[in-house]
Amino acid sequence: MSWWFDKAYECPACGWQGMCAPTPPLDEAPCPECGELMTPRPWWDTYGRALLILAIVVVAVLFVAYFGGGHGFW
Repeated sequence: MSWWFDKAYECPACGWQGMCAPTPPLDEAPCPECGELMTPRPWWDTYGRALLILAIVVVAVLFVAYFGGGHGFW
C-alpha cells in the first residue's frame, strides 16, 4: 500500500514530474532522472484546482435547478 504514501513531485533541475515515496524527515525525494532532491508540490497545484472547479460547477447546476425557469429537475 505504498501508493497511499506517494506524493506529487517536480524536479527543479530536469523538469521531471510524477509520484514518489517521500523520505523522512523533510519529505524530499531523489529525482529518478537526474538524482536532484525534490520537494513535494503543494496541494493546490496537484488536485486543488480540479476540486475547486468541480465545486463551482456543482453549485451552478444546483442554483439553476432550484431557481431557474420554474421547471426543476424534481
